[in-house]
Amino acid sequence: MDDLSEKLAGLLNDPDTMDRVRKMAENILGGEKESAEPEPNNPLNNIGSMLGAEEMQSIFSIISRLNHTGNDNRTQLLTALKPHLSEPRREKVDTAIKILKMIEVLPLLKDSGILKL
Repeated sequence: MDDLSEKLAGLLNDPDTMDRVRKMAENILGGEKESAEPEPNNPLNNIGSMLGAEEMQSIFSIISRLNHTGNDNRTQLLTALKPHLSEPRREKVDTAIKILKMIEVLPLLKDSGILKL
């Protein structure tokens, strides 16, 4: 567990890695920036041709896990509390739910080799 903590600390201290993780999380979790037209130089446009079947399977399992993580007790409690909170705290609850989703998916990312931890 300490090894994982050290690696997470290393990721958090590297600005380039944090930027990549942030962009990946925004794409997966539906970030605030949604464009109607795809960017011409965006490498995500050709992701199918760049990845093999095994990598695509890993990505689909991670996305599937993200879509089904809202059923745990912690997320249900936070969601139930939201109507009773002020707007700034509701935003914090939304952020906490996204963090819980990412924490649950982190072992899958590690096992798939996407983050190379």
